[in-house]
Amino acid sequence: MKFIGDRRRFLAKSGLVAAGAVAAATAGFAAEPALAAEGPTARTATPAGPGSYEAAVTFRTSPAAKLVALTIDDGPTAGWTPQVLEILRRRDAKATFFRVGERAQAHPGLTERTADEGHEQGNHTWAHDDLTHHGETFDRGSLERTGELLAKLTGRPPTLCRPPYGRIDSVGLAVCAGLHYDVALWSHHVTGSDPEGGVNKILNQGTPGSIILLHDGGPEPNGNLMKQLDRLVASMTDSGYRFVTVSELLAAPSRGDVDRSGSRSPLRPGDR
Repeated sequence: MKFIGDRRRFLAKSGLVAAGAVAAATAGFAAEPALAAEGPTARTATPAGPGSYEAAVTFRTSPAAKLVALTIDDGPTAGWTPQVLEILRRRDAKATFFRVGERAQAHPGLTERTADEGHEQGNHTWAHDDLTHHGETFDRGSLERTGELLAKLTGRPPTLCRPPYGRIDSVGLAVCAGLHYDVALWSHHVTGSDPEGGVNKILNQGTPGSIILLHDGGPEPNGNLMKQLDRLVASMTDSGYRFVTVSELLAAPSRGDVDRSGSRSPLRPGDR
């Protein structure tokens, strides 16, 4: 495992090791049986064949410019996705929408509209599947089916995966590596239960490179979440921040030397 700033790059040449559910050997790589000392849910995966086999996992970055990435999960839905798009349109903000395949299939027009308005589409599995609860064949099938649908609807295949619940282990990472996906997690989460508190925390502690999670599907979205999303985008845009897609954030020039202490300076009062 090699650390590159806040990006964790898992190199499958040396084996991908993490916690998850028990799996049998599968095509594409060998799933090794868990050792008793690791507990009943541990599993590892070792890709077959030579060559580099890797997937980068990102929680946040350190761009030179005042850039942040807004990520919207679990949609599209007729009730909430149009509201999110309108909020973003008013502030010329871009976002990455991590799509659940069966919901994109149910609302193809919203998926196409989101892409047409300049937002990135990411893979969030077919049915919000916990990748750590399944084997390689299931995980691959869920991601492949969703990726193929998004490519068909938008004309561009996704390059990022967000595992549901933020859960992924060596089997899921090996699948992502094989499908050429990088993995995007998050540094801040604005929940439906306390959206005001979540936004306040970001405005006080957020930094350039933050990756912010909200939802336009599932049980999270509500009217207050939409109101606070509008406040977040307006406040950060007015203070000089620009909302970009995750892929744009990853490609942006870095601030340079990473602070080895891991500390990050919060937004100064004058930046708000």
